[in-house]
Amino acid sequence: MNEYLEFQVAPEMIAFFRKQAEQKIAAEGWGKQGRNVAVKVDNFVHCWTTEEAFKQLLIKKGIWFRNRGLYFGDSAGAGADFVVKVEGKEVSVGLRSVAPESLSKWKQVAYPDDRIRLGEKIADYHIVCNHDNGYSRFFGVISREELLAAVSDGKRLYSKNNQEYFRVIPLEKFRFSVLVALVEKMERV
Repeated sequence: MNEYLEFQVAPEMIAFFRKQAEQKIAAEGWGKQGRNVAVKVDNFVHCWTTEEAFKQLLIKKGIWFRNRGLYFGDSAGAGADFVVKVEGKEVSVGLRSVAPESLSKWKQVAYPDDRIRLGEKIADYHIVCNHDNGYSRFFGVISREELLAAVSDGKRLYSKNNQEYFRVIPLEKFRFSVLVALVEKMERV
């Protein structure tokens, strides 16, 4: 994907996110549960870095928003990362941070199966993004309705690396032009 919005997050902030992720995983005993601690730490760091980058992009554009902040819980506590106003209505926006191979090799976006089963936790819009070496890139967006239609076949795939089930959405379903249009419609402060 050649088109994207981009923001660089400071190395100090990323180091802070890594420390927070390590503390979270140690406190919850994920290693004792046999979970892949290194992968989980990286997942949290990538997620939080893209959230910070998106927040800074919204601030830079003067867009009104509410932000959940760093998410520490399980799927039951999950929800939208951001709330923005579009045409006078509050809409929720979730970010889906994916690994580089998901973008280039697999050309798909894995979405946690538990979020699909808890349908009320799915935001109005989801933005596919990636963090690499401090740079966060936002490639496209999909609506809640389109996301649910894309995973309606019911296929669940198990990730040994992440030790959880996912549903996959073809990358082309996340459109950059729709992302740009959505950001332009977001109300300014």
